[in-house]
Formats: sequence, C-alpha cells, structure tokens
Amino acid sequence: MASQYQWMKHSWKQRFPWAATMRTQCDFELSLAIQKHNEDQREMEAANPPTDIYSENSASFQYVNEQQFQKALRDIDADIPRTDRHRTFFQREGLVKLLYLRDILITFAAFHQEIGYCRGMHYFASRFLETLDSETEAFWCFVGYMRRSAWGFTTTGVRRKIQICEELLKHVDPELYDHIENVSKEKLLFCLRWLLLLFQKDLEHSDAVRVLEISALESGKMNFGAWIWRTRREGVAAPAPITSVDRDEITFEVLLCIAVLIQNRKQLLQYQDVNDFFLFTQRMQGRLQLNMLHGDERP
Repeated sequence: MASQYQWMKHSWKQRFPWAATMRTQCDFELSLAIQKHNEDQREMEAANPPTDIYSENSASFQYVNEQQFQKALRDIDADIPRTDRHRTFFQREGLVKLLYLRDILITFAAFHQEIGYCRGMHYFASRFLETLDSETEAFWCFVGYMRRSAWGFTTTGVRRKIQICEELLKHVDPELYDHIENVSKEKLLFCLRWLLLLFQKDLEHSDAVRVLEISALESGKMNFGAWIWRTRREGVAAPAPITSVDRDEITFEVLLCIAVLIQNRKQLLQYQDVNDFFLFTQRMQGRLQLNMLHGDERP
C-alpha cells in the first residue's frame, strides 16, 4: 500500500510538475515548510526511486481531466493554509505536515476524478493524518471514507440531508419548525455547513474527531446516499424525491443538528429575519460541545 501510494503521488508530480510545489504569498512560515518538504521529497525519491509497476492505474491516469485537476489544485491550495495550523501536530515540524496533507488531497483528486475535491474535504483528511501520524495510512483511510461518503458532498446529497432534518424537526418540535418556515423560505438551509462538514468547524477538536469517527463507522449504512451518488456517477436517472425518511438516513450529524436547534430554540424563536439564522450558525463556530447537548430546552 505504501509503494502504491508513493507511485500515485509520483505520477501526478511527473505529469503536472508545476503542481508539485505549492505557491504561497506573504506566508513566511509556510514558505519555509515548502522548501523543507521539497528537499525531503528529493532525498526520499533519490533513496527509493518510484517504479511504474501499477500498469492498470497508469492507464487510467492517462485520462485525467487536466482542467478538473487544476480546479482541484486551486481549491486544495486555498484550503491547506487554513487547516488547523496552530495545532501542535502541524507546528511540530514547521508546518511540513501541512504539505503531507496537500499531497494526500491532490493524489486523491487525481486518481478519483469521479469524486473530485470539494472545499472542506481537508478537514477530514487532516483528522486521519493527525490521528494516524502516517501519510500513507491517512491517505488510504481518507480514500475509504470518501468512497462511502462522497454522496454527501453532492448537491443532491446535501439537499437530502437538509430535507431529513426538516422532517425530523417537524416531528419533534413542530412549533420551532413552523416558526423557521414562516421566517425563511429556505427553512434549514442555514444548517448547510454543519451537515456538509460534519460540524468540523463548530466543535472543539476532540469532539470533531469523535463525530468523524462515528460518521466513518456508520457511513456504510447510508444506502439512499450511495444510490444517489451511483446514479450521478453512472448517468442513470435519479430517483423521484422521497417524502418519507428511511431509518438508515438518520445519521449522527443529522441528530446533532436537531439537538443544536432544540438546545437553542428560545433564541431561534425570537428571530424575525432569515439573516439571523445564518448569523446564528456563524456564531456557533468553535463553541459547540457534545457533552453540553442534552437536546431538550423546552419549557
């Protein structure tokens, strides 16, 4: 697995040499890390030259869409500098491990173009990298997770998650649901970031890792989502909208979303403008704690 990953990484760097080095402006700390990372990579390749032994992967890589690759690269290079760089794990070697993360994401995007890269995926890859402290192991764990969960990054997948939240909130707290619906035609659209990024920007770090771990454990059960993604990828007509909610679709991040809304229902019931709901989610960044969400603030 390690040799295959190294070959995959070497392949896109050979095909697109201009992408091998990250370009940054006005970031001295990251610039030093880039220089050190490039030196380390040259030494490693000199000691262990990659060999083209994966002919099947090599053939598929020849059909990589360069325009899609360039877009993924731009998005990745925009996300990398914002990735928990203050944490000891990334600071320990002068941000060099941020460049490991970059290689993981670019290699994934290059060899999984049916999924591609979506802004925010770096949060998930960084959790694997920090937990495992191995670039190769983090890459393959990230690949496995994204293959099962990629539907959640599609427009259809995110809309479905929001729809599920709306159905559940309507059931458990009709008053709150009716109020939100009356104020905002978009209803729970303001919960988009929570559901898309699994609260990775909103929870304290250890809680964010716990949520991702739970998501990884339950991702195999999301049959509807897998079907949505498969129909999108294979060009098959998507199924008609579903009005009911299947039990397997009620994932942890959906329940967490409902718990946050109910926990803050008094505040939400006071809002009379749609912008208030979006500002509410913005203020939640970094403030949520799993242990404080008992899910019941009703009088």
